[in-house]
Amino acid sequence: MEAIDAEILDQLKQLEDGQIDVYEFEDWLVPNTWDTSTPLIAEINHTLAEKSLLTEDQLISELLSFAKAAVLRPASTA
Repeated sequence: MEAIDAEILDQLKQLEDGQIDVYEFEDWLVPNTWDTSTPLIAEINHTLAEKSLLTEDQLISELLSFAKAAVLRPASTA
């Protein structure tokens, strides 16, 4: 797992725990990942790009599902 992915998971944990809201998460994510690309970042950016189609609860649920999948995804062996 990339270091930035670990930071994203930490931010998502804070979102899940109610320490930050989804807008604070997005405000943190954009400047911290603008020059980096990982599968997790791509999934999150895609979801955020379509956030107008989701309720806030749906958006949070989608974002948290990526965190759970990232934790379960096996580490790259390359």
